Amino acid sequence: MSGNDAFNRSSRTPRSPPPEGRPAMETTPGTPVAAARAEAPDVVSTTEIQKWISEIEKRLSEICTIANDGKLNSDQKLRINTLSKSVLGGISQLAVQYQAVKQNLLLSQAKVNTLSMQTNISTQLYELKQCIQEKATTEEKQSFADMVRTGKSSTVVPTKSSSSIAIYPADKEKSSEDTKNLIQNLIKPETLKLHVRGMRKTKNGGVIISTERKDDLEKLKASQQLQQSGLKVEDTTKRRPKIIILGVPTNMSEGEVFDCIFKQNIADLQPNLRDTFMCSVKLSHKSGKKDLSTCNYILECTAEVRRMLIQQQRVFINWTSCPVRDFTLLTRCYLCHLYGHSAKYCKDTEPTCGHCGSSGHGFKECPKQAEPAKCATCLRFKKPANHKTGDDQCPAKKNAQLRYINSIDYEGA
Repeated sequence: MSGNDAFNRSSRTPRSPPPEGRPAMETTPGTPVAAARAEAPDVVSTTEIQKWISEIEKRLSEICTIANDGKLNSDQKLRINTLSKSVLGGISQLAVQYQAVKQNLLLSQAKVNTLSMQTNISTQLYELKQCIQEKATTEEKQSFADMVRTGKSSTVVPTKSSSSIAIYPADKEKSSEDTKNLIQNLIKPETLKLHVRGMRKTKNGGVIISTERKDDLEKLKASQQLQQSGLKVEDTTKRRPKIIILGVPTNMSEGEVFDCIFKQNIADLQPNLRDTFMCSVKLSHKSGKKDLSTCNYILECTAEVRRMLIQQQRVFINWTSCPVRDFTLLTRCYLCHLYGHSAKYCKDTEPTCGHCGSSGHGFKECPKQAEPAKCATCLRFKKPANHKTGDDQCPAKKNAQLRYINSIDYEGA
């Protein structure tokens, strides 16, 4: 038999084309079509498709009736030919309708998937935004001491500066507590309208009073009660800033390092300040592990030199680029666990345990090591102590850091 069948049609029936104006599988970029195709059903039943199936059944039934009548004449053959063409046309239309419906379903499912993905992305972006905002709020609430401690900032920005004076007793046998009680009995802040920020004890039996305004200090100095009490009032002097230069080559002498710091970092800005620079910079100490090719220089300097070097963020020394930052490391005594002095200068005769906070034994001899740790520093001041001694979030440590940094003369830096 030739390539044509009895009804003059090719044995290979071409696939029905998609409806005009409707691309076969056109989707938007990024649309998950493959996933949509896998979920699409094999048969789509619609009213239109059911109508064409019914028509096909009628035509085939009529063909069967004619065939059963007996011998076929020319008219019958023509009729069969016409009816068969009608059936084939109906099947073609059915295929077109089926394809159109299925493609619509695929496109709809792809759009649903895309919208779902976009919704998920939108939700994730919103959660990320909330997280960033919360983190930004937390960082804004952090003190500058915390930022220096965690290394997030190499520059210290002191809090609102306060003014302070030191008051010492005439009798050197008096304690700081005696001086504090005497001042509180003599001076009534509400009468002088003082804005006192704090009062802390110092050595030699004295106390330091910090106020919001310099006018408050003048009121204290002019107080007749203080003048007649025999107490000595002095202006406090602030410490010079300290900076740390990281990674300084150990094969260079101190003089060579200072010479490179000036020539490579300051000479272009202040060429006439060499002598002033050499006089204003002092090596406090070095830090770092032994037997390494580099170490850290901790320098004590003037506020002007500190500002110039800190603004550069790096100091160039010979062939080395060294990070530079403010040095605000706080000393803690491992005998009494108070801040501001070392065990060498501690007045306590018995150790205080850094684990349980009790006096009379050290950490290694503590009988309560199985119990939760308590902060020895906060216990001494009768404050909540449900944290480890020296913890970064310890209120006593934060206050000590704040006092230390505010005691340094940054000259408005």
